[in-house]
Amino acid sequence: MLWIKQIVNGLIEMYGTRDVYELLNYLEVTLMRKELFKNEKGRFFRDMFGNETIFISNNLSEEEEKIVIAHELGHLILHTDLNTSFYTKNHLINKNKLEMEANRFAAELLIPDDVEIYENETISQLACRLNVTEDLIKLKFRKEA
Repeated sequence: MLWIKQIVNGLIEMYGTRDVYELLNYLEVTLMRKELFKNEKGRFFRDMFGNETIFISNNLSEEEEKIVIAHELGHLILHTDLNTSFYTKNHLINKNKLEMEANRFAAELLIPDDVEIYENETISQLACRLNVTEDLIKLKFRKEA
């Protein structure tokens, strides 16, 4: 999924940041925190006028919130033909192509290419240090076939 890495790098270069909150501002995407359905962590909505809103559960940790926002930004940027998407508790095990692309977008956005990996550092330790999930670490560094 080299094309996703290229899109993310272009976005970072254009706006000079990989911070999800700054990107929301630059892209004029509204963020709303609210109580969502039971297993739902986030969703995005694009109306018929092109206005875009990301809704996130108000029960998320700071780390989880950034990951959900990055994932939903992935849908907004990569899947321009979608009007809505849902981010649920088990999103990373969802093998749907669009969900995998949004997950890859989040991994590329949240984890810099030049991140230093310490000798004998485990995936779990790296994920903890970068405040991301182990699944995003695995996606970021997975070798493409």
